[in-house]
Amino acid sequence: MTETLVKDLIEEARNERQARRLAVREFRPRRAFAGFAAALLVAVAGGVAAIELLAAALGSGVHPVPGVDIVAGALRSRSWRDPEVLLWAASITVFGLAFLLAALPGRLRGVPLAGSDPRQAGAIGRTALRRTLADAALTVPGIESARVRGLGIFRRGVVVWATTEYRNPANLEELVHIAVDARLDRIEPMHRPRVDVRLGWRRD
Repeated sequence: MTETLVKDLIEEARNERQARRLAVREFRPRRAFAGFAAALLVAVAGGVAAIELLAAALGSGVHPVPGVDIVAGALRSRSWRDPEVLLWAASITVFGLAFLLAALPGRLRGVPLAGSDPRQAGAIGRTALRRTLADAALTVPGIESARVRGLGIFRRGVVVWATTEYRNPANLEELVHIAVDARLDRIEPMHRPRVDVRLGWRRD
């Protein structure tokens, strides 16, 4: 009995990991063209550098890669502090960083939902999730308005801004937190965001 339970738990955990990988793969832009172009550029630059270094190690005075001798001759006639050299170096660095950043996988399209089936993946839009969490806050008696912020690039949690006409709200903030948590329990996001409730008083 215990052995069967342990096997079931291990199988469930493995299915959850596979479902998580499937969701990330399905809802994250791959940027395949940018990634291929960046890989090709790095491979070409690395190949040219390897050939030139090998030729220099063997004592060859000729640059085997066409065009390298022209670039090398132009660089020998200038110092590293030359404004044009610094400008070209900075431009190449910025272009390379931007190119590599563009090749990285993009931001997830929506918030993946938890699941144990490795063959299925689901997600909910960030705007839809914020809207439904605000609706959950409005179900608390005494809450007049609610809006939700967060789930951005730098903020993983959500902030619920709720207003009430009660001058003494007592435990109203806690009730809003409970309502939002209950709605998250029903939605079951893969990565549960941290909930922060800000309660304000609105005068009539």
